[in-house]
Amino acid sequence: MPKQSVTYVGMLWLLAASVVVMLPFALHLPLWLIPVVLFTAGWRLWVLAGGASQPQTWVKAVLAATGIGGLWLSGLQFPSLEAMSALLLLGFAFKSLEAIQRRDALVVIFSGYFLVALYFLYAQTLLAGGYGIFSLVVLTGALIGTQQSVAEFSTWQQVRFNLRLAGTMLLLCLPLMLVLFVFAPRLAPLWSLPTLSNQAKTGVSDQMTPGDIAQLSQSSELAFRVTFKGERPAQKQLYWRGLVLNHFDGQAWKQFSQTYDPLQINDVVRGEFALHSDQVQRQGVAVAYDAVYEKTGQPWLFTLTPALNVRGAEVLQAADHRVMARQPLQAPLMLSAVSYPQSVLDFKLSPMLRDLALQLPETGDARSRELAQRWRATAANEQAYIDKVLAHFREQQFHYTLRPPLLGEKNTIDAFLFDAQRGFCAHYAGSFVFLMRAAGIPARVVAGYQGGEWNAKGNYLSVHQYDAHAWTEVWQAGKGWVQIDPTAVIAPERIEQGLAAAVQAEGSFLENEHFSLRNVTWLNGVRVQWDALQYGWQRWVLGYDATTQLALLQQLLGEVSWWRVAMFIGVLMLVIGLGWGLLLGLARRKVREAREHQLYRRFCSALAKRGVVRAKGQTPGDFAVQAAVAFPEKAAAITEFTRVYESLCYAPQPDAGACRQLQRILRQLGF
Repeated sequence: MPKQSVTYVGMLWLLAASVVVMLPFALHLPLWLIPVVLFTAGWRLWVLAGGASQPQTWVKAVLAATGIGGLWLSGLQFPSLEAMSALLLLGFAFKSLEAIQRRDALVVIFSGYFLVALYFLYAQTLLAGGYGIFSLVVLTGALIGTQQSVAEFSTWQQVRFNLRLAGTMLLLCLPLMLVLFVFAPRLAPLWSLPTLSNQAKTGVSDQMTPGDIAQLSQSSELAFRVTFKGERPAQKQLYWRGLVLNHFDGQAWKQFSQTYDPLQINDVVRGEFALHSDQVQRQGVAVAYDAVYEKTGQPWLFTLTPALNVRGAEVLQAADHRVMARQPLQAPLMLSAVSYPQSVLDFKLSPMLRDLALQLPETGDARSRELAQRWRATAANEQAYIDKVLAHFREQQFHYTLRPPLLGEKNTIDAFLFDAQRGFCAHYAGSFVFLMRAAGIPARVVAGYQGGEWNAKGNYLSVHQYDAHAWTEVWQAGKGWVQIDPTAVIAPERIEQGLAAAVQAEGSFLENEHFSLRNVTWLNGVRVQWDALQYGWQRWVLGYDATTQLALLQQLLGEVSWWRVAMFIGVLMLVIGLGWGLLLGLARRKVREAREHQLYRRFCSALAKRGVVRAKGQTPGDFAVQAAVAFPEKAAAITEFTRVYESLCYAPQPDAGACRQLQRILRQLGF
């Protein structure tokens, strides 16, 4: 490839493309990378304008070392997707610093295409898709801008020309892109890198202290969306189970006595804590639904209990009836499930589950223990004791609030039951289970979400972080695990109408989101409509997996075999090729050039080989004068040839034998 420099306009395109590609990464990577890109691009423009010289090798080495040192000090985990992305972005910026030749510009632009694809590992939203298309248009415009420049165009005309051409090129590629998206095999990745750091985890945690869910309830971030395949259950029946908290250490509720990382808990759930088929006695009406979960960096999935026939991804089902992914969610995940909420869970309680459901610290919360034992001794049976505890919550001065007082680090159950009496769902669920266990009744805390926001535009349910909830299960002989929600006793509107209605009086719902769209009626309508569009994108584009692809192929081809698929794709590619040919005019019949023009081009070409070149826009008459001066011995023939040629071009009825006369003169000239 010849060494050709990038023009000033081409360098402006390169700068614009660099900024467009880098911008979305600012939300996920160290912010100091953006000034680095702007600095390198600005330096390149300065060099192009003659204000500075090309950076020397030692300057590039210092910049590279500084950049790598900056990555090291940024605290990124190695290896991880963030670290690899940041390193690639740094290389992208430094390569643009030395992009003076076209071949260097091509490296920068093709790296930009790769970075656009890379960003979809961070975001797969409809907005990210639109921005990705915009980035491709700018990058392709930069590719055109660095390869050609029309001198007659102003800078603005050049920008419009490049954008129009880039848009046309991408539109022509659209059919091919659709064919690849629909028919390319949906293969699992060959390798993966750790993606989200611990700070990136969102949603319900794997342990619960009294204030955790209250903090989570101040977030309007989406957790998941659900489409019901039949009748939608009543709002008060929507308890989305995520994980079960069995162990209480005196302050926090945890899953087990020891803390496991995701890989370790996978082993636990696959081993002694796996769900067995005899744990569920299926009863009642089935509820079928599709759920699309947002990425959280955690493996918890949220389903109605018990969830059976779970499809769409490899999941684990634990003995406590939770459903969890095998890996933390680093991208949206779509599942189909069927639940039977009226089923009996664990008609017979295993010794392991019983031990977990009766665990309490050996000491602490003495007043609560004494109260439980005294009430249990006077209650006729377990149900009478449970009713007495719930009546205590209902009849005493307990209050539901998102602004609970601090309970200290010790004896938190006593502090809540006897002193504060103001709390959120975590306070009521935790204290209720404590009172059950202190009385010898197996009980446990369940964490997840309750309710959700119905979107009438798209007929689906959106569950947000502020719907996070904790409730309880009590095991009773002959009934199995019975769901009891102490919060419903204190604030029934929380369960039937949602969190906003439950705390309306104190005005604490999303009180930290001062610019929420929910506060303005028409903006809230726009939010709901946009959410419906976003969900459609997730459901039909992101949810297009191998199962959906196979169903589509069966619908199109009947029997699915490799040769049928190959034939079908071959026909589609042929149709696309014919369409491209028609649009680009490749199939158009070529207009035959007039004979006199062919002869004149031969005349000009022969003179050019002898050093007389016709300038662009030079008339035949002026060129004849120039040639006659250069070859005075042939001046008469040159003048005569030009006269005959002009007569053929401009005469209303040219002489039919004129072309033969031109040929004869060319022979005389020796051309």
